[in-house]
Amino acid sequence: MDWSSQQDNALKSVSRWYRDRDAQVFRLFGYAGTGKTTLARHIAEEVDGDVAFGAFTGKAAHVLRQKGCEGAGTIHSLIYRPAKTDDDDPEAEPMFTIRRDAPAADAHLIIIDECSMVDEELGRDLLSFGVPVLVLGDPAQLPPVKGGGFFTDAEPDVMLTEVHRQAADNPIIRLSMDIREGRTPEYGDLGDSRVMNRRDVDADIIMDADQVLVGRNLTRSKYNERIRALLDFDGSVPCVGERLVCLRNNKRKGLLNGGIWDVKSRHGRKAGRLRFGLTPEDGGRTTQVSVYPEFFAGGAETIPWPKRRNSDEFDYGYALTVHKSQGSQWDNVVLFDESFAFREHRDRWLYTGITRAAKKITIVR
Repeated sequence: MDWSSQQDNALKSVSRWYRDRDAQVFRLFGYAGTGKTTLARHIAEEVDGDVAFGAFTGKAAHVLRQKGCEGAGTIHSLIYRPAKTDDDDPEAEPMFTIRRDAPAADAHLIIIDECSMVDEELGRDLLSFGVPVLVLGDPAQLPPVKGGGFFTDAEPDVMLTEVHRQAADNPIIRLSMDIREGRTPEYGDLGDSRVMNRRDVDADIIMDADQVLVGRNLTRSKYNERIRALLDFDGSVPCVGERLVCLRNNKRKGLLNGGIWDVKSRHGRKAGRLRFGLTPEDGGRTTQVSVYPEFFAGGAETIPWPKRRNSDEFDYGYALTVHKSQGSQWDNVVLFDESFAFREHRDRWLYTGITRAAKKITIVR
């Protein structure tokens, strides 16, 4: 590889840190297109021993694997293991706890992408294995709404600012650079990506996307309702085959805020809650959840916390807010530009939305 001087200095800094082990965590931050993942992959190749790649969500881990980070999984899968399962009982819940025989225990280095989404509990559990951790982050993104930020509450050890030439030819990187430099995206095609007027959007564009992103919850609800209708789902209760988004962490069940799940089975109601068997969008073990119907029909905010705390929290996941999408990526994203609603954070909101796309972005304005 022909590294830039900035990238070469980053590699040397990481190498010194890994050799001296004067701190457990090294923060390698940089903007989209500066080569963080490429550098991390090269660093992993130089380590004499096992390297574990992790990301906050299953979809982000999938993108890492596409970029050549072999075996990348969720952070959860690196450090927790099911303590109890019964595949013959549809009501059985997997219980996840820290296991010292989890993949993190055998790693000589752990590399975490999208580190801003890691909260204190998850971060401390990860560090409890005593393994050196290299975290990758992007300070141009939105800060997490709540939680998260465990690794981003300190200054980076290295900050990459130079977008390399090959990356600058990528329409997604080009758009993200324009936003960072204060330019408004212009209408038109950019390779497979494009910026288009809202009145020109049709159902095919929406349905071809891997994920629809918006700014406001009102817009999110409207598009979830519209997409469900296009898929011939009706009623306010999720059907088998529908896509849901998790709204609250539950380490015991392996649920992460922002994770996407598919409804595999329905088991009626119990104690006023809907019961489902869900599988993560990237495949894996079925998890049993129970959710108050208000989360799907509106009115979840009226449920008192003492009652709500013992339930799971999900909503339809066809359209997500950009805030909820942080820590994940999809190949083909449609982004409805509602940056006007975020005032001083409007550029960071738009930048974050654009960089959720791995291959193709359609910005609707």
